[in-house]
Amino acid sequence: RGHFAPRTSVEGGIGVLEISGVLAYRPDLGELIFDGFEDSAEVLNAFRRLEADPEAKAIVLDVNSPGGFSVGGAEIADAVFKSSKPTVTWAGGTMCSLAYWIGSQSKAVVASRSALVGSIGAYVSVVDYHRMLANAGIEVRVFTNKEGAFKAAGMPGAEITPDHASEFTRQAQRAFDVFRADVLRARENIPEGAMQGQVFDGYQAKRNGLVDALGDLAYAKAVARRFSK
Repeated sequence: RGHFAPRTSVEGGIGVLEISGVLAYRPDLGELIFDGFEDSAEVLNAFRRLEADPEAKAIVLDVNSPGGFSVGGAEIADAVFKSSKPTVTWAGGTMCSLAYWIGSQSKAVVASRSALVGSIGAYVSVVDYHRMLANAGIEVRVFTNKEGAFKAAGMPGAEITPDHASEFTRQAQRAFDVFRADVLRARENIPEGAMQGQVFDGYQAKRNGLVDALGDLAYAKAVARRFSK
């Protein structure tokens, strides 16, 4: 698994951590190789290594990710927010959802003009197959303990009840509330209207406070270098 760890480098006193692909906690090898997944646990380990590297006076997160699964991701966001070294995020391509959650926690965020930034929100996706199976004469029945009203909600082939739908909505709302709170602790000027799941280009992201400046990776490194002095 170490062969699939995110790439890091240190040059001129600046450590760079590349975060790319869909972030997931301990994905299997097939997902790592064929599906473009990135192991969020390995991202956190790589960040910790740069923090401990005496040659790295500051850290730049080079992000190109559509986001991913919140499990394991919030811990990366915390590490960036509490880092002992000044950290700058650069978005040259896509920095959305969980990737923005993480990147927003740095001391400054730089994006290219054409970058896609934002998608502050959360969702739970469940496929309801029960009508299709019923048409084929198949019924999936799930039996739980009497207290387990939400146990096995979303079981493939089983009907999603109104109570189950309410629970999935609650889960999504809880995930968003945590996401929103973390973003605002680092970037308190983002308006509520910019946290409705939209994706912005770099210019729009700057106008809405999601990023601080427009520029390339070299510019992001220069900003980090200034912070380290």
